[in-house]
Amino acid sequence: MHKRHDIPGLPSSLVVERTDEALHLGLPEGPAATFAPIWLSTLTRQSAGEIVERAGHESSRRLFVSFRRSSPDARAALRQAEISFAGEDGYVYVRAPGILVERDEREAPRSAGARILAVEPDSGARNPFAIRGSRVARWMLIHHQETFSPTSLAHAVALNPAAVSRLLTALEEAAFVRGDSAQPRRGRQRRVRLERPRALLEDWLPLWQRRRIQRWRWDIGARDVDEALSLLQAVDGTDDWAVGGLVGAATVRRAVEPVAVSVWTSPEAVEQLAAALDPTDTDHARGSLQVAVAPDPWTLQLARPVDGLPVVDPVQLWLDCASEGERALEAAEAVAEQMGWS
Repeated sequence: MHKRHDIPGLPSSLVVERTDEALHLGLPEGPAATFAPIWLSTLTRQSAGEIVERAGHESSRRLFVSFRRSSPDARAALRQAEISFAGEDGYVYVRAPGILVERDEREAPRSAGARILAVEPDSGARNPFAIRGSRVARWMLIHHQETFSPTSLAHAVALNPAAVSRLLTALEEAAFVRGDSAQPRRGRQRRVRLERPRALLEDWLPLWQRRRIQRWRWDIGARDVDEALSLLQAVDGTDDWAVGGLVGAATVRRAVEPVAVSVWTSPEAVEQLAAALDPTDTDHARGSLQVAVAPDPWTLQLARPVDGLPVVDPVQLWLDCASEGERALEAAEAVAEQMGWS
């Protein structure tokens, strides 16, 4: 066998060979064990349960699960079923005759950064993840079953058609967008559609996490999340803010119990909310309000009303939850499943 390094998280002491059908692992001095590989972007409790069930039906084959991110409950379910796994988040469990490797402490992920562009988030007119330029990716993700011309997209996201055309070219070069041959051209304009929504999100995420965002944590006198939401509902005369994070994701499916309310605002709305809620700064999480200024306040126009409160768009919910740590992964997956991004 030859050493291969396309299985993130595996220790270098293991010899790895991978094909489309099988994964072979072994120590240099010992025989190799053969696994049927499974690749997941995010390992959740639900996907782990499905894998354990599959393992029961395929008892003659060992399964090996590779993933980018994972939740503790999901890893525990695989470990209990003695199903091997390794993730980009640093967690590893490999069990086979003559092999036992286990690491249950998170390592700093080895990230090569976003694969689409090796540039800073805000540099370059063709960077589809720049503050204003990311409107195109966001709009296409929300409407991923539709086709667009550069002009129609430019109108939807309030950008110049020439700029939108350049952004679409960058997305096409990265194979996230393709021309739609089934749709006739209107005049001289091509029409395009989003090809790989989940891959686009995964490339966006590390750049989003690097972005510098103004944030505050406020104590608004609420004893819990429900009371904090009630206080927000009572606020009058404020615009350009919306609920995000786990509380916002719970309007899609309540996968994880939130401990604080996250709110995205415009710079002006921060002052309006502060005047209405009379907060004090705090480090206490439960019942508090986490306030952040949206890098592009235009995105707040995409919020939708739910039970008397504005909730940010699904793309922002996914970015929020995917950035909040392991416990929020279930919520991120719920949003992706609801939107059909998987």
